[in-house]
Amino acid sequence: MVSLILRFSAYFISSYPVGSDPWRHAELIKGIFTYGTSYLPQVDVYYSNYPLMHLYASTAGFLGNLTTKGAMSIVGIVLTMSTIFVYLIVKEITNNINLGLFSMLLINFSDFHIQWSIQVIAMTFGIAIYTLMIYHLLFEKKEKTISLYKIFTILVMFIIIWTHTVSSFIYMASLISLYIGSFIYERMYIIKCYSAKLTVNITLCIQFILILIYHWMNPSYPFLETTTKILINSLSAEGKFLGRTATSNMGDSWFSILDIFGFLILIFFGVIGSLHSLSKEHQTKTKVSLIFMLIVLFSVYFVFPLMGLRNILPNRWPAFIYTTFVLFSGIGIFNVINILRSRRHKVIFISLLLILFSFFMITNSVADMDSPVYGKNFNQKMIWTESEIETFTNLNNSSNDIIVSDLQTSENIFLTYLKRDSVATYLLTPRGTLDWEYMGNKVLTWRKTSLDRPVQVKPYESPDMLLGVAFKYNLDNNCHAIYDSGDAKAYLGVNRI
Repeated sequence: MVSLILRFSAYFISSYPVGSDPWRHAELIKGIFTYGTSYLPQVDVYYSNYPLMHLYASTAGFLGNLTTKGAMSIVGIVLTMSTIFVYLIVKEITNNINLGLFSMLLINFSDFHIQWSIQVIAMTFGIAIYTLMIYHLLFEKKEKTISLYKIFTILVMFIIIWTHTVSSFIYMASLISLYIGSFIYERMYIIKCYSAKLTVNITLCIQFILILIYHWMNPSYPFLETTTKILINSLSAEGKFLGRTATSNMGDSWFSILDIFGFLILIFFGVIGSLHSLSKEHQTKTKVSLIFMLIVLFSVYFVFPLMGLRNILPNRWPAFIYTTFVLFSGIGIFNVINILRSRRHKVIFISLLLILFSFFMITNSVADMDSPVYGKNFNQKMIWTESEIETFTNLNNSSNDIIVSDLQTSENIFLTYLKRDSVATYLLTPRGTLDWEYMGNKVLTWRKTSLDRPVQVKPYESPDMLLGVAFKYNLDNNCHAIYDSGDAKAYLGVNRI
């Protein structure tokens, strides 16, 4: 209940979608409500080919007589409830109920898990299915139920593949890693395995890969071909190391370390728990396989961005990693607690740890996009207020000119929500400064949040830029204000007068 309240308090902070991608998913769900199909001309064909989350949300909306926003919240509830499988996974592996409950508590207060319960997209549903599928691998294969097990295995494979590309790719990477991890265990440890509760065979891996490739090679949307081309371009591009360019005007700050402090707590105890699980006294084939899988997933999360490879969205992988990593974080915390002899010291330690962990996880810019306690000048505010939407709607209805905004406002509000084609994005010159010559003869919008929060500009590869007071001063002195709602303003370039 606490987890649901936490997520709903952030999800319903606005009557509109929270984040960037949820706007397009909301339009597809709205289209299914209205037209009864996911193939809509104004919706990207990518979303139409992975429709299961949208169909699920639409069905929930019809049954509950909910708005689009309410229907999408049901998917967030599904993700929150899927953490019950985390408890079952940990309990099945360790046979420790307290550790299972504690691991479930950790994941419910983890930032990336909270994020995708608030920013509801197809991957939100994919994370829930991924958690179920990891638990599914722990099912005891009894002779009487082996047929049902095989049927259920194929069913969940189809569900995750037709739900989201990243979710299915991560599950494929997890399956292969678990299979390789079992071989590593057999070579590393001389002691025979007494129990291997989580088993993955080559048949399961091949079966999933074949179904995945079949769908990704769909002629109506050849995702595999498109992704391969993007990957080749990323590898051949120059100056992509560390994924940075010289156009950002935001400096680094040691203060931003607080933004990942909760994540570091989880990592610190996770390493302790992993080392404990690798010792000969406590190792099992299941634990070793999971640790190898986590090493592979963490490598993608950390190494791929360093190489400038972002087409597989490594920033979304932690939500999947947490599903099994909290097991080892919980083991690490329990082992540290056992070092303390006094019960009072144990209570003080665990209380302080949970307070710090939950505080830094809930208040960082990942979980709190609206008003993070720290690091807000490094992260966009992708929540639009009623007054902002009203301003942009009036501007859309009254102007036939090209409207220039930051990238997220252009794509989410004008292109997706208002269905306007004549829009443009703040443009940079090759020197990394705003191109006023290009923008000066158009209608420009300004958001109050851009005073202390960065926005995204073009070219798309550019980092977020902090426009600050100088941008507002330039607009006030060189353009004419035509709309002002307090949170947003619209200006007419002087070249139009």
